[in-house]
Amino acid sequence: MKKKLLEHPGLKLGALAGAILMWLIITNFNDPIMTMTFSDIPVMVVNSSYVESMGQSYKISDNYDTVDVTVRANRSTVDRLAPSSITATADLTQIISFETDPVMVPTSISIPGVSAANVTSSPKNISIELEDMVSSEFVIAATVGTTRPANGYEVGKLEVSPETLTIRGPGSLVNIIERVTANVDVTLLKKDSDLRAQLKIFDRNGMEFTDAQMSYLTFNVDEREVIVHVTLYKVVSGVTIEVETSGEPAPGYQVSRVNVTPSTVSVVGSEEALEQLAANGNIITIASDTGLINIDGASSDQEFRLDISKLMPNGISLAQDVSSMALVNVQILPYNSKSVPVATKNIQTTGLAEGMNCVFGVNRLEIKVRATDENLESLDANSIGMSVDLTGLPAGTHSVPVAITLPEGCELVEDVTVDAVLSATEINQ
Repeated sequence: MKKKLLEHPGLKLGALAGAILMWLIITNFNDPIMTMTFSDIPVMVVNSSYVESMGQSYKISDNYDTVDVTVRANRSTVDRLAPSSITATADLTQIISFETDPVMVPTSISIPGVSAANVTSSPKNISIELEDMVSSEFVIAATVGTTRPANGYEVGKLEVSPETLTIRGPGSLVNIIERVTANVDVTLLKKDSDLRAQLKIFDRNGMEFTDAQMSYLTFNVDEREVIVHVTLYKVVSGVTIEVETSGEPAPGYQVSRVNVTPSTVSVVGSEEALEQLAANGNIITIASDTGLINIDGASSDQEFRLDISKLMPNGISLAQDVSSMALVNVQILPYNSKSVPVATKNIQTTGLAEGMNCVFGVNRLEIKVRATDENLESLDANSIGMSVDLTGLPAGTHSVPVAITLPEGCELVEDVTVDAVLSATEINQ
C-alpha cells in the first residue's frame, strides 16, 4: 500500500510542481524581477544612404536625438547594465511614411543579454526632417591656432593638401558655411613637417559647427587625408632699421640726425632672404624714394609714424608680437649748431616748497646750441647748466621753463621746457 502510494503519478507531479514553486519563490526573493529606466540614450541613425539615393538628406528634429529606455529583468541583469550597454538605432529604411511632416522613424533597442520583449523606449519613434541634399566646394584655410613652434622659430608658410573640400549635406547647413579650416598643432616644432589636420567648419556668424551638425555632413575626402605642410622660418633679432629722408630743409637749416624707435627689430624669413639680409649687415633701409620721410622746407624737428611691416624686403616679415609701428624723429637744426643730450638729473631746482618732492617727466633733454665750429666741437653735457624755478607750485604735473647756462660764444637755438611732477613727501607715523 505504501509502495503504491509513493508511485502514484499525481503525487509525483504535485511534488514537482511544489519544487518548481519553491524554486521560483526562492529565486524571486534572491534575484527579483525589477524595472529600471536609462535616460538620454543617444540615437544612432543607420542607412542614411536610403534617403540620399533620393537626393535628400535628413536632420533629427530638436529633442529627438535621445530616448529613454526602460528595462524589465532580474536584478542581477539590471545591476550590470550601464547606458553604454544600450544601443538605440533608427533605420531610415523603416521610415513609417514619407507623406507626414515630420517624418517618423521607429527606434530599435539592443541590450546584450536582455530580450527585446523586456525593453521599451520613449518615444518609440524619432522625428526627422527631410530636405534636399546640396553640395558645395570650399577652400581650406590652414591655421595653427594658439600653438607655437620651438623658441627661435616661427611658422612661415602653411600649405594644405588638398586645397579644397567638397561638402554634401542638408541645404540648411551647407548654405550657412562661411569657411573651412585645417587646424594643426605646431607646439615645439623645430623643422619643416607634414602634419595631419583637424577640420573645423564655421558659419556666417563665426560659430563653429557642433558635433551634431558635423554628423550630417559628408566630405569628398577622408579627414585623415588632409595634410598641412608647415614651413618654419628662423627668427633673427637685432635687425637695424635705418631711414633716409627726402626733400630739403628750409634755407639755413640741415638734418642733424634721424632717430628710429625702435631702432632694432626681430624678423623672420626664408633661408635665402635671411642670407641676403645678413649680407647687408642685418640692416633694413627705408629708402628716400619712398617719400615717406619728407622734410622739404622744414625748419624744426619733424616726427613721422611708419607701418614698417609693409616696408620689409621680399621674403622678410616682422616676427610675431613685434609692433609694426615705428616712430621716426628727424632733428632739424640751423647751420653751425648741434644738439647736446643732457640728463635731467643735473637740473638744479629752486623754490621747491618744504615737504615736496620733484621728479622730471623725461630722463634727458636735447639742448640745441648755435656756435662756431670750434666752440661746438668742445661743447658737451658737462659744459651746460640747467635750472628750474618751482616757486609757488602745488602738487601735480607742471610744464616749466628750463634756464640754460652756456659757455661763452654759444647761443641757445630754442627755449627748453620740462614736465616737473611735484608730490608731497609721505611721512611714516
